[in-house]
Amino acid sequence: MWGSAASCARRRRSSQRRVAEQRAFWRRWVDSDDAAALLLALAALGTAWSGYQASVWSGTQAAQYTYSSVLRGKAATKADEVARLRMVDAALFTKWLEAFAERRDTLALYYETHFRPQFRPAFERWRTHAEARDVGATPFEEEDYRRSTSGDVASYDSAATRALNAGQRANDMSDRYVFVTVILASVLFFAGSVRSLVDPRWRALMMAIAGLLGVWAAVLIFTTPVTR
Repeated sequence: MWGSAASCARRRRSSQRRVAEQRAFWRRWVDSDDAAALLLALAALGTAWSGYQASVWSGTQAAQYTYSSVLRGKAATKADEVARLRMVDAALFTKWLEAFAERRDTLALYYETHFRPQFRPAFERWRTHAEARDVGATPFEEEDYRRSTSGDVASYDSAATRALNAGQRANDMSDRYVFVTVILASVLFFAGSVRSLVDPRWRALMMAIAGLLGVWAAVLIFTTPVTR
């Protein structure tokens, strides 16, 4: 019984001694200049990479915002053109309707021959089903007519919105890399400047803070998309 207790005590003392030796080793290594130099080198490398990615994402953001503005301009130009064409269609249809109401068939046919090709299918469909329509119905309510006149505008608007969203995402990525750069600057601060100025008893703490910040920055770098 006593031999067993003595054996357990020896094993416990041996385990405690190994733990103490490991702690002493890690404390010496963390407090050494080699560890500080390694951490500073990795922080400098990460800072360079983060700065590069932040710059590239900023360029992507500017390009997407510019592209979105160009598409918005095209959409506005197309909308003006559509408005003018609709006015032409409305004017000719009004003249045709007046001539038709007055039973001036030759004049009505003259106006009809001048309908735009984009308006004619809607007009023909409207005239075919005119008896089943409400009094206030016109060819301009036809779905194919509205789609033919406003389709390009909607397409430009959708593309502009996608470009704007892409620019906003690029801005978010750029801000994230800038944030990583700030974290790495803190690593340089704790592992470089502060460590050499504080009391030796606190240097291990400074290195621990720098190491935690370095791990945080590494996680952000590896989880943030890259661009070229």
